[in-house]
Formats: sequence, structure tokens, C-alpha cells
Amino acid sequence: MKPDSIEEILKNLGTEDLPTEASQIARDLSEDFSKTLKRTKQHILWEHIMKSRITKLKLAAAAVIIIAVFIVIGQLGTNGSSFLWADVAESFDSVPFVHITIYIGHDTPVKTKRIEIWKSVDSRVRVHEGNTVFFADLSNDKNKITIDRSTKKPVNDDENLPPFIWRLCSKKGRFSLDTLTKSFPSDVEGIIPLETAKTVASSDTVLFQARAKHITPEALKIWALRDSKLPIRFFLRSEKRYADLFFDYSVQKDAAFFDPEAFRSQ
Repeated sequence: MKPDSIEEILKNLGTEDLPTEASQIARDLSEDFSKTLKRTKQHILWEHIMKSRITKLKLAAAAVIIIAVFIVIGQLGTNGSSFLWADVAESFDSVPFVHITIYIGHDTPVKTKRIEIWKSVDSRVRVHEGNTVFFADLSNDKNKITIDRSTKKPVNDDENLPPFIWRLCSKKGRFSLDTLTKSFPSDVEGIIPLETAKTVASSDTVLFQARAKHITPEALKIWALRDSKLPIRFFLRSEKRYADLFFDYSVQKDAAFFDPEAFRSQ
């Protein structure tokens, strides 16, 4: 396991309140232990602790967080097929195109809203929401237009794209999951992999959930493919509404699809 992965586990487990020396002990031991996971000998954890050059007092201060890290490492597995949220974000940043379908619903009879987003290889986007079609160039804030699907006429030329679009955008004009997650409730402290029962689905995907103080773990769940480390679904629930996002990477749209003038001439 990479050192930065260990660092993310420690951060998500919340080690800020530990003494600096104890945190470093936990970090060093965790990294050393993760390198030996392929060994079949039992009691590797105890062996590492006993061989480490630390005093019993310091070990006591770090023991709880060390064990917690080892548990998480064990949940991640040793075959290289498991990963952390940082790996998912990195993989998503590298994809040239994506199609996202979003369903926004309420705990009332109000009709569920459907929004579709397509992102091109050159950082242009097309968004369908009801009878409205948005076109934008993520690398140029001024190059955007809103068109009525029925009349094919521009409407509200100065209107910005919906907020969720810009939450997906980084400064380099690429969709970014990290930017999106920053828009989640402020008490979301991290996104961590969740151990699940062994099923056909779990053999192909890894389930993540938010770690937060004031919302239930079920409030945010994310599924990512093991092979590509790409997200395929987000589910976010607040008190009275929910958003369900589905990601598709199978079909690349041509340049004309992202051209507002080509759309108007159809």
C-alpha cells in the first residue's frame, strides 16, 4: 500500500487529537505492516508491535489508532484490487469523456427530476434539464448558452449553468470529483471504503461511504469499479430529498453534439 494511501486512512480515522509522536508511530507502523500483508505467518500484527523500537508508554498512546488502521488495511484486501477514494478521484480526472444521468427526488409526490450531462474530450459540456439544453466550454466561462429545446431559440443568454455543473469542474476545465464532494455538507470528514458481503456485485465494485458527524452513513454512498477505479454511481440523501447519479463511459459523442449551432439547425 502506498504511503499516501496510509496517510488518507489516518486522516479519515481522525488522528488530529493524538500527540505528534504517537501519530508518527501509527504512521510508521502502519506503513511497515502493510508491506508484509502477503505473508502467511499468523500474529504478524503482534510481531510488528513487539519488534518496533518504541516505549510502552508511546505505544499505549498510539495503540488504538494503529489497530484501527490495521483493520482498515485488512478490509481493503491484499490482491491489489481494492483502493481508496483518492484513487477513484484520480481515475475520474483522467477520463476524456463521460455521460452522467442524475435523478433528483423528494419525499413527497413531487415528480422526480432527471438531468443528463455529457462531457467531451475537449472539456465542453451539454446538459439536458426538462425542456432546456445547456452548452458550455468549461475552459471558457463566457462561452455558454441556454437553448429552449422546442423553439431552438436562446433563452436567458446571461444565465449561468446550474450550480452542480461548476461543482464538477476544476480550474483546468475538467470534471473533478473532489470539487463535487466539497459541496457536500461541511461535517463530511472523509470518504472511506466499506466492507461488504462477498457477492457477484462486490467482486466487481467497491462501495464507499461518507464519514460525518451529524448525518447517517447511508446519506452518501458511492460505487466504483474495481478494474478501472471509476465511479459508476453516487447516492446522496438529505432530510427530505435525494440525488442519484449514474456514470457511463461507453459512448463518446462527436464534436457536433456539443455545438449549439448544430443543435439549433437540426
